[in-house]
Amino acid sequence: MVNWFIYILLVIIILFTGYFFGDREKIQVSELKLNEGYSYFENEQGKTAYYSTGKNDSEPLILIHGVSVPSYYYKQIASSLSQIGYKVYIYDHFGRGFSDRPKIKYNMESYQKQLSDFVDYLYLDKITLLGVSMGGALASNYAANNPDKVKSLMLNVPFVGTQTIGLANFVSIPVLWDFYLRFVIINKLVQRADGLTEDKQDPQHFIKQFDVIGTQNTFSSLMKNFVEHDFYNDYKLLNEYKIPVHITYAIDDEDVPIDSILKAIKLVPNAKTFSFKGGHNIINSRTEEIVSLINDFKESINN
Repeated sequence: MVNWFIYILLVIIILFTGYFFGDREKIQVSELKLNEGYSYFENEQGKTAYYSTGKNDSEPLILIHGVSVPSYYYKQIASSLSQIGYKVYIYDHFGRGFSDRPKIKYNMESYQKQLSDFVDYLYLDKITLLGVSMGGALASNYAANNPDKVKSLMLNVPFVGTQTIGLANFVSIPVLWDFYLRFVIINKLVQRADGLTEDKQDPQHFIKQFDVIGTQNTFSSLMKNFVEHDFYNDYKLLNEYKIPVHITYAIDDEDVPIDSILKAIKLVPNAKTFSFKGGHNIINSRTEEIVSLINDFKESINN
């Protein structure tokens, strides 16, 4: 009996020692070198880093990134969008990129507060929103709740929530979830930086953001709380309010099941929808084609 107790104790010590030394979070967000052109705005949650490009008198567009890839990797498409008549703003969610990692509950409400405060800070009205992946969920919810403020809504490979059901019960298991998140999920995300290199973008910022203290906690809170939202109800409201909607998605998306997107599309039958091959990152790999479609959409609304 004593021997079994010692063995179990040793295993626990080894596991927690490995967990402690496997912690990659060693720096404060202030130690990340702020990329040229970025600024901050601050609310009671913390500091949000953002970047803008385009003429000040152009139509305002806010591009909202997804769950892991921060705003830095959308500067290329932001530049392309500015060339078709948009003043483009991109920002880092709390817990990502150059933004703070506040100790808050990372659910739809907290992300909406960050976005809403950003819109107010910029004194914008009648904005166009372009949401990518999880950013699509944020953009859809903001438009559904603020139809008078949104001129049009554009969604790229939008996250609709159903694909995370497999983790729904696992995330509530103490210790095991923390180990799985640190050594499996975050490691897989870091490995995805190789894909950024294929698009001739420096992967180091993507990797370095995971070194910031508090990043794992934001991922953990997000995965526990964000999927509680009723994503499809937002699409019903978008249709009810007759908000112009433009959707681009990938039929071979490795992250967002196509069935979830097609179900959402049925709820907004007047949406302009376009499918591609190229996986979850089509907005960067097929930028020229997508921007051309966006330009057509923009002109159809303005005429």
